[in-house]
Amino acid sequence: MAGIYIHVPFCYTRCSYCDFYKTTDQQFKDEYIKALCKEIDNQSAFLLKERIETIYFGGGTPSTLSVSELKIILDHINQYTSLKEVIELTLEVNPDDVNETYIKGIVELGVNRLSMGIQSFFDGHLRQMNRRHNAQQAAEAIQIAKENGIDNMSIDLIYGLPYMQFDEWQANVRMAIESKVQHISAYHLTFEKGTLYYDYLKKGKLKEVPEAASVKQFDYLVKELKNAGFDHYEISNFALPGLESKHNSNYWTGIKYIGLGPSAHSFDGTNRRWNISHVQKYIKALETDSAYYEDEMLTEVDRYNELIMLGLRTSKGFLMEAMQQFNTSIIQFFEAELTNQLSKSNVLVKNAFCCVAEDKKMITDRIISDFFYVEEE
Repeated sequence: MAGIYIHVPFCYTRCSYCDFYKTTDQQFKDEYIKALCKEIDNQSAFLLKERIETIYFGGGTPSTLSVSELKIILDHINQYTSLKEVIELTLEVNPDDVNETYIKGIVELGVNRLSMGIQSFFDGHLRQMNRRHNAQQAAEAIQIAKENGIDNMSIDLIYGLPYMQFDEWQANVRMAIESKVQHISAYHLTFEKGTLYYDYLKKGKLKEVPEAASVKQFDYLVKELKNAGFDHYEISNFALPGLESKHNSNYWTGIKYIGLGPSAHSFDGTNRRWNISHVQKYIKALETDSAYYEDEMLTEVDRYNELIMLGLRTSKGFLMEAMQQFNTSIIQFFEAELTNQLSKSNVLVKNAFCCVAEDKKMITDRIISDFFYVEEE
């Protein structure tokens, strides 16, 4: 089961926390679509060979593209692989881009899943993050999508905000549940270099939330969503049974996918490649048949570390027998670290899978780091 990720780099404004590649300059949109279609042509061998079952428009803000612009892209993909075989077609949207006409238009194109960037149901938080929508628009956008053909919807929330009180986080979780969406992604705020919030942190205008407060918010989230019937299938993702993101699950299980557009990444089972993170340079390279990406073949150590990193993020974990593909040094290192983590009750081995213990999910990144194998110089 292969997937396609399409990076749409355009945004109307810059959110204070976001470090994904994007531009607020809309003037290159037509040229971007032409270049994207040429990259699709370049990837025709993959598209003709693989059965494509998921397509994901991410960004940036994919809902800056009109229905007709999205149609151009999907029609071009359809020249090489049948869109009728795509079982999940996701579009990321901002609430203020949602209206009845737009939703009906994208549903007609085949979009059957939305990922909506809510982040918070409090206007004060949204203003601090420089989000374009307000809380009322968020609630209305969810309802409009439901009423016009979307019955599989994910919303994003952010916790660990320095200016958010615990009772406000409780209210955010409650409102997310009451919105009757099928999927909730919740991410802890990180201060990424190059963002406004990173500058604020360095200047002392913002402070990181104490770890105890973060753990309290995370524990509340997990408990309430579990009580509401959501499966905690990946460290930041919760879904009603059977409605996990198929596309994102491909990443965590090592399925092949291609990435289209500036900054998009691809994986063919043995090689990773990443496109240039600059829309004008991306367009120019496609126009002139120049290199627009770099790539690398994964080493044995890379493959081991990726198995650890991706597998331990999921509730199921990774198959223990997967370790048999690696050399003796890696296996011995893994077994020693496994014994260490088991002694701390940080991980479990059940049904032939190794996974992070439920009560240790908050320190998953730390556990993953301990399992990483570093080659000696």
